[in-house]
Amino acid sequence: MSQPTDTSPERESLWSTVRFFWAALRQLDWRARRRLLRILRLGLWLLLPYVIRSLAADGGASAVWWRRGLRRLLHRSTSAQATEAAFHAGQAERLCAAFIVLGPTFIKIGQMLSTRTDLLPLTYAQALTVLQDEVPPFPTEVAWQRITEELGQPPQALFRRIEPRPLAAASLGQVHRAQLPDGTEVVVKIQRPNLADIIRLDFQILRVVAAYLERRPTWLAGVKGADWSGIVAEFETMLGEEMDYEREMENAARFRRNFANWQQEVYLPRIYPELSSRHVITMEYIAGVKPTDAERLRAAGFDPMQKMTLLVRTYLKQLLEDGFFHADPHPGNLRIMADGRLAFFDFGMVGRITDEMRMGLLDAFFHITDRDLMGLVGDAIALGFLQPGYDPAAFQEAAQGILAQYKGKKLSQLTFSELNATVSSTLYAYPFRIPGNFTFVVRALMTLEGMGQSLDPNFHLFEVARPHAKEFLLKRATAHVRDQVLGRLLRGEEVRIGWEKIWNVARLAYRTYFKPRPPALSSGAALPSGSDASPPPPA
Repeated sequence: MSQPTDTSPERESLWSTVRFFWAALRQLDWRARRRLLRILRLGLWLLLPYVIRSLAADGGASAVWWRRGLRRLLHRSTSAQATEAAFHAGQAERLCAAFIVLGPTFIKIGQMLSTRTDLLPLTYAQALTVLQDEVPPFPTEVAWQRITEELGQPPQALFRRIEPRPLAAASLGQVHRAQLPDGTEVVVKIQRPNLADIIRLDFQILRVVAAYLERRPTWLAGVKGADWSGIVAEFETMLGEEMDYEREMENAARFRRNFANWQQEVYLPRIYPELSSRHVITMEYIAGVKPTDAERLRAAGFDPMQKMTLLVRTYLKQLLEDGFFHADPHPGNLRIMADGRLAFFDFGMVGRITDEMRMGLLDAFFHITDRDLMGLVGDAIALGFLQPGYDPAAFQEAAQGILAQYKGKKLSQLTFSELNATVSSTLYAYPFRIPGNFTFVVRALMTLEGMGQSLDPNFHLFEVARPHAKEFLLKRATAHVRDQVLGRLLRGEEVRIGWEKIWNVARLAYRTYFKPRPPALSSGAALPSGSDASPPPPA
């Protein structure tokens, strides 16, 4: 008699996973296969202590005999005997070491995670902060050879002095302090050798993983809400740009133009093109304190939260006004100078928001203030968050359920992590995802919130951003309407004037400067009139 076939979703998912990765492995070249096997070995090395600790947990008298014996054996292991805090501290160090061993791409991922306290426990996020600027450097002689190849002369001929010990080392390069012949203090950033080949192999693997995640595996239900292939493609593009220091110089020049009127609050170090190339960049040395170092900021006479507010304001300007933003705002790329100005470094990774995307966000803002739930659904479709083919009535009911969970809670009290968890779990049944081109917008904002919460656990990005966001939105909306009217009336262009937007601008101005905001969300299906901060899409 034949045995029945197990057709459970879990078993089907397991076999489909094996078939998928077997087929993908055959398509990778031999170096990528070897790289993937190394990643898997490190992954198992990280997971084993969790497995040991779980199996060693007391299962009581009801456990089967072999499990009780295995637990008695595993109780003797270091992982099982460690206290909870010590265990996770050790695992955090192991995770950091694994990222360092795997190299530049994974160090960059670790940098991103170091400010994401919504994704990782604080112990792990803090351990990963060393990846911001304390990665093991490559040999000094290799750095000097790179300078000679790129700039045509050895460093001793170009600089009065250059320190052999790196000032900092991160994912893609390391920084040496130096002095120009005229005595000016500078830093020289030198790219790691063989970087392009390593990153190319990593992205072969990451594209396979992204394709698998988009198959919506049943055992990873929580990973659906993102355009994974788009995210990987966006990450690869940004990392490719970050490796080109000539492009970084162009980005820094654009950033400098955008903040020309912020010179009392924001500073960008001078770059020396004659001492820079595609893989070496020389810039002014800036002393300062990381914006997350509360103790040193207070010792210097600064309020850490005021400086955090300044950082938030600069990002609102970048996102809502400029459409061009620094996409890697971890503390290693920021400094508070002695005069209180905020200095930005490392413009290799930048993001861009089209005019249509910014106006789509503006429409979403107005629909929230108008309590227009279905208008928000239309905005989600226009911006690419909600794909066609959904049931409008069912989706509206799900959205109403989300709002009901925040009954009596001020909008300013919501955090990205809370919204992310709620929206992801509630909208999983719908074709809702984060488009690749929005991924780094969300990531930058989540990073800012993580930095703020490291200073004060009660930090709420919405509350800090609200008054400044309204001003930028009003300025942006007014400029858009002005361009429409001038185009139609003065230049005779065939432009459809958005009279609804004109009315929205007038109402936004009224609410910004005259009308007080209600204190909390209502329990109904829509947002109350006057709630003027739009929670961004979940990460």
